[in-house]
Amino acid sequence: MFNLANICKSFSKITISNNITGFRTIVSSKPTEVSLNNLRDNPGAVTRKVRVGRGIGSGRGKTSTRGHGGQKARAGHNIPRAFEGGQTQLFKKMRKYGFSNAKFERVLNPINFNILDRLIKENRLNPEETITMKHLFDANCTGAIKHGIKLLSNGKENFKHKINIELSGFSESARKTIEDLGGVAQNVYYDRVGLRFLFKPHKFDFVPKRARVPLKYADKYPDHITGYMGAFSTKGEKFNKEIEKKEEEEQQ
Repeated sequence: MFNLANICKSFSKITISNNITGFRTIVSSKPTEVSLNNLRDNPGAVTRKVRVGRGIGSGRGKTSTRGHGGQKARAGHNIPRAFEGGQTQLFKKMRKYGFSNAKFERVLNPINFNILDRLIKENRLNPEETITMKHLFDANCTGAIKHGIKLLSNGKENFKHKINIELSGFSESARKTIEDLGGVAQNVYYDRVGLRFLFKPHKFDFVPKRARVPLKYADKYPDHITGYMGAFSTKGEKFNKEIEKKEEEEQQ
């Protein structure tokens, strides 16, 4: 015999979701444990695919929700976001703001004293001769060199060699370490063509002229000429002499 009271209690535990848009209402009860017979999606997690073009009575027949013709009713239509029917877009009427020099940045490859010390101990570098970027390139101690090499101070406490070295850049502590050991740290400037000739001279049929230092790097490379046709040196000696001559001529 069925117990009417137990049946009423079981129905009171059942909840019916208010999923009106779904194809069916999901009847679920709160299970005490997860098992194969009570695994299901959450109410509203799965919806039916909207079927169009299936008669006027469905509400989505005839034009299939695309309206009465036009470009947007065609298959594969694609209208850009800022398209204004062929007239000049608003963003093209506005002026451009800002500028970035990031793509012109000179990024130097870093090396440190640990690498130099290891190469010298392995007899891959000779501390008796001037070490250039060509020696470091041949020793394969860094990756592709685009603008030059810069020496950093990592491992300076273990470096005890007196060397003369020419690189594109030095940190202040690295330069001080070399000079305290009695060596010379000299900045040298190369452009892209100059670096390629330095590393791979066999690929050139001629010797390219040494590039002049841009004026914004004049303080960093004091031993290079700069300006149009070398009119100004980075020390300003030639330029100052010309000014002095003009002043003398005016006084006479």
